[in-house]
Amino acid sequence: MKKIYLLLIYINIVVSALAQQSYQYKVDLTKAGKHSVLVTLRTPKMNKRDVSFCLPAIIPGTYQFSNFGRLVFDLKAYDSKGKELPVMHEEGANSWKISKALNLDSISYTVEDTWHQPKDLGIYPMGGTSIEAGENFSINAPGFFGYFENMENLAFQVEFIKPTGFYGSSALEAVNTSDSSDLFSVGSVHDLYDSPIMYCKPDTASVNLGRTTVLVSSYTTDGKKHAPALVAEMERLLTATQSYLGGKLPIKKYAFLYNFANRAPMQGALEHNYSSFYALGSMPESKMKSMIVSISAHEFFHIITPLSISSKEIREFNYQVPVLSKHLWLYEGTTEYDAHHLQELYGLTDYKQFFKALTKKIAESYNKYNDTLPFTVMSKEVATTYKNQYGNVYEKGALISACLDIYLLHLSGGRYGLGQLKHDLGIRYGRNTYFEDDSLFDQIAMLSFPEVKDFLNKYVAGSMRIPYTDFFAMAGVDYHTNLQRQVYSIGQPGIAVMAGKKVTIVGVSNLDDMGRKMGYKLMDEIVSVNGEPASGSDFYELIDRQREAWKEGDVLTMVVKRKNDAGEEELKTLTAPVSVKETITEAYRMKMMPDKDLTPLQRNVRKAWLSGI
Repeated sequence: MKKIYLLLIYINIVVSALAQQSYQYKVDLTKAGKHSVLVTLRTPKMNKRDVSFCLPAIIPGTYQFSNFGRLVFDLKAYDSKGKELPVMHEEGANSWKISKALNLDSISYTVEDTWHQPKDLGIYPMGGTSIEAGENFSINAPGFFGYFENMENLAFQVEFIKPTGFYGSSALEAVNTSDSSDLFSVGSVHDLYDSPIMYCKPDTASVNLGRTTVLVSSYTTDGKKHAPALVAEMERLLTATQSYLGGKLPIKKYAFLYNFANRAPMQGALEHNYSSFYALGSMPESKMKSMIVSISAHEFFHIITPLSISSKEIREFNYQVPVLSKHLWLYEGTTEYDAHHLQELYGLTDYKQFFKALTKKIAESYNKYNDTLPFTVMSKEVATTYKNQYGNVYEKGALISACLDIYLLHLSGGRYGLGQLKHDLGIRYGRNTYFEDDSLFDQIAMLSFPEVKDFLNKYVAGSMRIPYTDFFAMAGVDYHTNLQRQVYSIGQPGIAVMAGKKVTIVGVSNLDDMGRKMGYKLMDEIVSVNGEPASGSDFYELIDRQREAWKEGDVLTMVVKRKNDAGEEELKTLTAPVSVKETITEAYRMKMMPDKDLTPLQRNVRKAWLSGI
């Protein structure tokens, strides 16, 4: 009995010591305000008189300042007897100086969400927070939980008291869960910030792919259940991804968290090691599926870069002062390229759609961004000097990757491409090590070919424009600028996208014979084209895709909304056989070279690029 008693004393001492060396957070979601909630923290034991408690100024993946400290109010610090300790805080700052910290026992503060602020704070919604009391809690941890300076690597325990019937969706596994609460435990603040959680009435579905379990969680304000349909789309995507990555997924669990209640103009997603969070607006399920596949593919590929292959700047991220890597072309550019390339390679799209995506990126990189700004320079200063150039990582960044992929295949005779290079980089570095920014080009050249370093110095670190004609020709693809060609006309009406993405006829004075047969009228609102819904953001892409397949005698059918003599809207069906052609000028176009004109090397490269090695 004495031994048992001593053992219990020992266990209590150990547990107490461990508790003193960890953060113990508690959030009662059942007592949340409309868009705010109280956060309490039992602090680790301090060994200094003065300590700084911080929330992040900047977080990985956003490359801009968020300054989450602006959303924390009424922060108080207490000793073990409940006596307040002195706290100093400058308005707008992200840190609080706590004095007499040797006696510090707990902290409490109120946090407001980012989605419902009266003015735009410049925080990306996919990296922000949403508190809808009794409805939804989208918890990106940097907006809720702070850390003490130089104590980032202690363990964190976070307990949520949840409303009846709510489920917390996350890649994290709760160490303890009940109908009323969940307890999560992670090894550091980095792990905590890497783990978004969404609480709401459950709309979830999951699928197992090999050893990987994939969770899909959805929230909409109208209560519609989308997760089962979305998980079916994810299964197709992830099965293709599994093949693209060599036959298996490199993780045991992954969570896609979709919040479709975002009302901000900006929509998007933010990647994490084992999950991704999506801030999206309400949309019809037909559009939801196609959009979700595209953006989810991009976010999921981040499990490779930068989450498995990254530099010291990413691995040891500074949440207060941005010390950024030079290699956004690798982290975002190759990921965006992989997301499109994967879909072409495994039949989710065809090569024509793939080519169109690439030429659209060429146009965007030329028209919206500085195409001669060295990518390494832009990346290093993207949070400050070049923040307006960040979007180019998804345009020219992906194009750098496409050309590098083709060039590697060209140098290897079709046997080694970008996918193999990233695989080899993953073996060399992986999740627990990092590369030095300045040595990456040398490492890539050692793993592949010496010529590749020259490519990277010219088109990534240098200011030279990429000669797309030369690189696409290596894969047996013609690339043209300002190419004129004839396509079937839809009648040449004047079309504008009005408020609410309504596609509206605003001009009928230049109608050709096709347009007169269709019978367009001013202010007709186009509802559908050959049965496909017409949306402002996708209308021209829809028309281009459809008329690529038209042949003479096919019928064009448009459903339009038109006001009758009484001023009431009614649906009208306009129809006519396609017959009239018009000449259009395409700024950028890619087209397959005839197979008979290819060299053996071009044939091998094109086969490997578009059909797989």
